[in-house]
Amino acid sequence: MKMRRLILPLALITLAGCTLQPTEKRLQIQAREAARLEADLAGFTAGKPVNCMMSRDARGPEAYGDHSLIFHAGRNLIYRNDTIGSCRGVGRGEALIIRQTSSQMCAGDIARTADLVAGFETGSCALGPFIPYRRTRP
Repeated sequence: MKMRRLILPLALITLAGCTLQPTEKRLQIQAREAARLEADLAGFTAGKPVNCMMSRDARGPEAYGDHSLIFHAGRNLIYRNDTIGSCRGVGRGEALIIRQTSSQMCAGDIARTADLVAGFETGSCALGPFIPYRRTRP
């Protein structure tokens, strides 16, 4: 009977330890991605958010964590988009497929991530407003 009382608390402690590690690792990854985004935006100044950007001007996206995407519109102009929901597959090299209603990508457009080699979708998110960042130093 004493052995059962000892095993259950030990099992719960072990289980708790297993669940804490992924959360801690996730926080470390988020901090690293936030620092990488901040470093890549250094030398740029944020402008007023816009609802849409021309698709033909966009190169990318490049993912920063689960929710931030950067689209390059030229050497001196980039757009940041903080998605609603997670399109984390972009960070793993998956394609971002955006369902557009015009020649522009707009806030609210649904984006899906897809593994083109395996041929299946892996996630989805909605685009948020586009924040233009202009280069402030040469």
